[in-house]
Amino acid sequence: MATGTLSEPGTKYGPCKGECKHLACAETKRMAYALCDLCGLSIGYGVRFYTNRGRPGELVHARCLEEVARQTGVGVRA
Repeated sequence: MATGTLSEPGTKYGPCKGECKHLACAETKRMAYALCDLCGLSIGYGVRFYTNRGRPGELVHARCLEEVARQTGVGVRA
């Protein structure tokens, strides 16, 4: 399973810093502000995350999912 990261606003691959009407910027910002399904904190920028395949559209921090896998002995599946 591959992780993703979201580039900071205003950087080469990140969304616009200010208000804009770009659909890609809106989606990136939506994902960054989405809450991790495990810890409840926002996904944020520059942080590895996974899409929670059990719940399409839900995101989880890679560190949270990897910690659960470590504690339970269950591997992270693609």
